[in-house]
Amino acid sequence: MKKLTLIVLSIFFSLSLFAQEAKKDFVQVFYFHRTERCATCNAIEDGVTSVLNSSYKKDLQKENIIFSSINYEEDTNSAIIKSYEIENPTLLIIYNKKDKKEFIDLTDDAFSYARTNPSKFKKIFKSKINDFFR
Repeated sequence: MKKLTLIVLSIFFSLSLFAQEAKKDFVQVFYFHRTERCATCNAIEDGVTSVLNSSYKKDLQKENIIFSSINYEEDTNSAIIKSYEIENPTLLIIYNKKDKKEFIDLTDDAFSYARTNPSKFKKIFKSKINDFFR
Protein backbone atom coordinates (compact mmCIF):
# COMPACT_ATOMS: atom_id res chain seq x y z
CA MET A 1 0.00 0.00 0.00
CA LYS A 2 2.84 2.39 0.84
CA LYS A 3 4.48 1.68 -2.52
CA LEU A 4 1.25 2.37 -4.36
CA THR A 5 0.77 5.65 -2.50
CA LEU A 6 4.35 6.64 -3.24
CA ILE A 7 3.95 5.83 -6.94
CA VAL A 8 0.69 7.77 -7.20
CA LEU A 9 2.22 10.79 -5.45
CA SER A 10 5.28 10.63 -7.70
CA ILE A 11 3.12 10.56 -10.82
CA PHE A 12 0.96 13.40 -9.54
CA PHE A 13 4.02 15.52 -8.71
CA SER A 14 5.59 14.85 -12.12
CA LEU A 15 2.41 15.78 -13.95
CA SER A 16 2.02 18.97 -11.97
CA LEU A 17 5.54 20.05 -12.96
CA PHE A 18 4.75 19.52 -16.64
CA ALA A 19 1.43 21.29 -16.31
CA GLN A 20 2.97 24.51 -15.06
CA GLU A 21 3.03 27.10 -17.78
CA ALA A 22 6.40 28.60 -18.60
CA LYS A 23 6.68 32.29 -17.91
CA LYS A 24 5.85 34.30 -20.98
CA ASP A 25 8.31 36.81 -22.42
CA PHE A 26 6.84 40.30 -22.74
CA VAL A 27 7.67 43.99 -23.09
CA GLN A 28 6.60 46.66 -20.64
CA VAL A 29 6.46 50.28 -21.74
CA PHE A 30 6.20 52.81 -18.94
CA TYR A 31 5.64 56.50 -19.52
CA PHE A 32 6.06 58.35 -16.23
CA HIS A 33 4.68 61.89 -16.30
CA ARG A 34 3.67 64.80 -14.09
CA THR A 35 0.10 65.84 -13.37
CA GLU A 36 0.48 68.92 -15.58
CA ARG A 37 2.05 68.03 -18.89
CA CYS A 38 3.73 70.20 -21.47
CA ALA A 39 3.21 69.84 -25.23
CA THR A 40 6.26 67.58 -25.51
CA CYS A 41 5.02 65.31 -22.72
CA ASN A 42 1.70 64.93 -24.52
CA ALA A 43 3.50 64.30 -27.82
CA ILE A 44 5.54 61.50 -26.23
CA GLU A 45 2.45 59.63 -25.05
CA ASP A 46 0.67 60.29 -28.34
CA GLY A 47 3.64 58.90 -30.29
CA VAL A 48 3.92 55.80 -28.11
CA THR A 49 0.20 55.00 -28.27
CA SER A 50 0.13 55.68 -32.01
CA VAL A 51 2.94 53.19 -32.68
CA LEU A 52 1.54 50.57 -30.32
CA ASN A 53 -2.02 50.80 -31.66
CA SER A 54 -1.01 50.85 -35.33
CA SER A 55 1.78 48.27 -35.32
CA TYR A 56 1.30 46.09 -32.25
CA LYS A 57 -2.43 45.84 -31.63
CA LYS A 58 -2.40 42.03 -31.43
CA ASP A 59 0.60 42.06 -29.09
CA LEU A 60 -1.24 44.50 -26.83
CA GLN A 61 -4.30 42.23 -26.79
CA LYS A 62 -2.19 39.15 -26.04
CA GLU A 63 -0.26 41.12 -23.40
CA ASN A 64 3.02 40.56 -25.19
CA ILE A 65 3.32 44.33 -24.82
CA ILE A 66 1.96 46.16 -21.79
CA PHE A 67 1.77 49.97 -21.85
CA SER A 68 1.30 52.02 -18.70
CA SER A 69 1.07 55.79 -18.43
CA ILE A 70 1.82 56.65 -14.82
CA ASN A 71 1.54 59.97 -13.01
CA TYR A 72 4.58 59.98 -10.73
CA GLU A 73 3.16 62.80 -8.60
CA GLU A 74 0.24 60.69 -7.35
CA ASP A 75 0.71 58.88 -4.05
CA THR A 76 -1.07 55.79 -5.37
CA ASN A 77 1.89 55.19 -7.70
CA SER A 78 4.61 55.60 -5.07
CA ALA A 79 5.64 51.92 -4.99
CA ILE A 80 6.44 51.71 -8.70
CA ILE A 81 8.04 55.16 -8.65
CA LYS A 82 10.39 54.07 -5.87
CA SER A 83 11.19 50.74 -7.50
CA TYR A 84 12.33 52.44 -10.73
CA GLU A 85 13.74 55.52 -8.96
CA ILE A 86 11.68 57.95 -11.05
CA GLU A 87 12.20 61.65 -10.37
CA ASN A 88 11.35 63.22 -13.74
CA PRO A 89 9.28 62.36 -16.80
CA THR A 90 10.67 59.10 -18.15
CA LEU A 91 9.99 56.74 -21.05
CA LEU A 92 11.18 53.28 -20.12
CA ILE A 93 11.01 50.01 -22.04
CA ILE A 94 11.62 46.79 -20.13
CA TYR A 95 12.30 43.54 -21.93
CA ASN A 96 11.19 40.62 -19.76
CA LYS A 97 12.82 37.51 -21.24
CA LYS A 98 13.47 34.24 -19.47
CA ASP A 99 13.24 35.75 -16.00
CA LYS A 100 15.70 38.51 -16.91
CA LYS A 101 14.90 42.18 -17.30
CA GLU A 102 16.65 44.56 -19.67
CA PHE A 103 15.95 48.28 -19.29
CA ILE A 104 16.00 50.73 -22.18
CA ASP A 105 15.64 54.40 -21.27
CA LEU A 106 14.25 56.34 -24.24
CA THR A 107 13.69 59.57 -22.33
CA ASP A 108 16.37 61.58 -24.17
CA ASP A 109 15.14 60.48 -27.61
CA ALA A 110 11.53 61.08 -26.58
CA PHE A 111 12.16 64.64 -25.47
CA SER A 112 14.44 65.35 -28.43
CA TYR A 113 12.09 64.18 -31.17
CA ALA A 114 8.49 63.51 -30.06
CA ARG A 115 7.39 67.06 -30.79
CA THR A 116 9.98 68.35 -33.27
CA ASN A 117 10.36 65.20 -35.38
CA PRO A 118 7.58 62.75 -34.47
CA SER A 119 8.34 60.34 -37.32
CA LYS A 120 11.94 59.97 -36.10
CA PHE A 121 10.75 59.39 -32.53
CA LYS A 122 8.24 56.76 -33.66
CA LYS A 123 10.91 55.03 -35.77
CA ILE A 124 13.32 54.87 -32.79
CA PHE A 125 10.59 53.64 -30.46
CA LYS A 126 9.38 51.01 -32.94
CA SER A 127 12.93 49.74 -33.52
CA LYS A 128 13.37 49.18 -29.77
CA ILE A 129 10.10 47.22 -29.62
CA ASN A 130 11.13 45.21 -32.69
CA ASP A 131 14.48 44.38 -31.07
CA PHE A 132 12.59 42.47 -28.39
CA PHE A 133 10.83 40.23 -30.92
CA ARG A 134 14.03 39.28 -32.78
